[in-house]
Amino acid sequence: MLSNVIKSYLLNVVSLLCVGWFLYDFLSLNIQFSEVMTHPEPPWGITMSIGSFASLIVLLIVSFFYYRARKKTKNVSPLLFPFEFAEEDEREKMITAEACKKAFVFLLFSIPIGAILIAFYPLLPNSFSFYPIAVLLLLSLVQLTVYYVSISKIYR
Repeated sequence: MLSNVIKSYLLNVVSLLCVGWFLYDFLSLNIQFSEVMTHPEPPWGITMSIGSFASLIVLLIVSFFYYRARKKTKNVSPLLFPFEFAEEDEREKMITAEACKKAFVFLLFSIPIGAILIAFYPLLPNSFSFYPIAVLLLLSLVQLTVYYVSISKIYR
């Protein structure tokens, strides 16, 4: 079971990295578009890397097949993510409840800290426009880590 937890954690971390890469490219696209809107005289051009979008599609396909392989019961929703939410017995429900409680307590403290960090965004130079997205993705990564560390401690 512990190896499944590690696989699920790695899949979640890779998905966060892919989403971050896509959002970085999408933000760059929006910045280019705003430049075109302020200076509409041709010639102008907007470019975006297709690699980030392709990696997101590949990740969705891999997640779908991973979900299908891990699916234990027929009535589990594919929206249950992470995959450890599909419990079979009372012990697994207790483990998930304990891990969710720890992740929730983390969020109670981290969201105000994240809001404070985002409040400093206007003081940063324009070269780090990805800062608010990076803060949100970092909060998600740490929340996932808290959840999976608590699950792995309980399973040991």
